[in-house]
Amino acid sequence: MKFPLKTAVAALALVAATPSLAALTLVSGGTCSTSTTDPDAIACAGAFSGNLNNTASQADLNAALDTLVGGSFSPDIIFSDIEGTGSLFTLVGTDTLNFSQTLYGQQIFSIHFGDAGTGLGNRTILYMFDFGTSGANSITLGTNGFSNAVLITPVPELATWGMMLLGMGAIGLTMRSRRRKNRLLQLA
Repeated sequence: MKFPLKTAVAALALVAATPSLAALTLVSGGTCSTSTTDPDAIACAGAFSGNLNNTASQADLNAALDTLVGGSFSPDIIFSDIEGTGSLFTLVGTDTLNFSQTLYGQQIFSIHFGDAGTGLGNRTILYMFDFGTSGANSITLGTNGFSNAVLITPVPELATWGMMLLGMGAIGLTMRSRRRKNRLLQLA
């Protein structure tokens, strides 16, 4: 009797913990291209219907991120962590996005566009860039209608943190071992 009860409770907990699948809709005729922007993006996903850069679209934004990375983007984005990043961007002219600070390495932007006469309607496109060690202060979007954007900085997964901690521990042990050997040589 206890086993079936435990199984039922475990199944209910699993269903409750499973995120709901978001229903993303692509804009008819809308696609993204890595060469639309300058510098070129290394990946893009979209054009998804609507503005995914607001709290009402959190599940949709996470589903779009999964599409961008071709798997599961982890951990899921929580809007309170990214909503302030919109102030990082300033539109100059009709399609140049300036950053208030230099960005380095891999960066993911979720950029919302209005129609702006394109006939593509209200849409959000996700781009992944690699600005390397030289960094970037702006990108040219290659299309008009910029409305808003958020920066989604990839967060290391738990396994990555574990590997970093193991690496630091190994470095510490090596340094300690060398100090001990140097002391013994000085005593001799």
